[in-house]
Amino acid sequence: MGKIIVLGSANMDMVMRTSRVPEIGETMRGEGFFLSPGGKGANQAVACAKMGADTWFMGKVGDDLFGQSLLDGLAGYGVHTGYLKREPGVTTGVAAITVCNGNNSIILDGGANNLVTPECIRGYEQELLSASAVMLQLEIPMETVYEAVRLLKGKVPIFLNPAPAMPMDEEILRGVDYFTPNEIECRLYTNVEIHSVDDAINALNILRNKGIRYPLITLGEKGIVYFNGTENVYKEARKVEAIDTTAAGDTFSGTLAAMIIAGKSMDDAVDLAQRASAIAVTRLGAQEAIPGVEEISE
Repeated sequence: MGKIIVLGSANMDMVMRTSRVPEIGETMRGEGFFLSPGGKGANQAVACAKMGADTWFMGKVGDDLFGQSLLDGLAGYGVHTGYLKREPGVTTGVAAITVCNGNNSIILDGGANNLVTPECIRGYEQELLSASAVMLQLEIPMETVYEAVRLLKGKVPIFLNPAPAMPMDEEILRGVDYFTPNEIECRLYTNVEIHSVDDAINALNILRNKGIRYPLITLGEKGIVYFNGTENVYKEARKVEAIDTTAAGDTFSGTLAAMIIAGKSMDDAVDLAQRASAIAVTRLGAQEAIPGVEEISE
């Protein structure tokens, strides 16, 4: 497989299960608290590495205990961390995650992720241009995402997972090769409320008309719509009992990128990415929940 550089966020997730979401001003009991390495960028890097890709993570963590833990965790999954820097005097990004009936609510403090500036990536211009693919999300400053797209457009395949969703310049969107919003995020870029597969196909066509080469819209338990280079395709989701959906989208995005770079067709890559995310939601946590390539082949 080729080299994938994931430019993005690394967080420590602080997870607790509850029977329902508390109301404002209410204190209630939870259970099952645990710490879990996360961050959309780091999660996607782990997914790529577990699928066998030569994966490098580019970003920042703080000089606290969480930062060292994230570095060690990524390396343990086979992700190269030579482009991941520790920022002195800054806290590592954290995410407070409440899991309720298999779904999650998340509050983020970006910490060191907010210091991943355009100047940071300019120092790695040659490394980025030599990659087989670069993956981006929106948990780092938007100007850094823009700088990466401008640098790489037409030179290196760009995979952009627009989460958390934020408005984006139309010219930047035209530089994206693979665009993977979910049905809620997609609404910001298409103004389409997705209630059916026909709605999703309509939104897909709008994204294509914006110049995105391969848009894919994940629809949760309803499946996915995507453009495979020839036609629009709808595929149903694999039916599983979800326990924790925290890393589902990251698992899908990372697996998709790894399989595309490995030479799989879009249809095969989507199938394998669906398998991986279906397995991930049956497990608690983020990176530890992502399956390996052997599991999705079985």
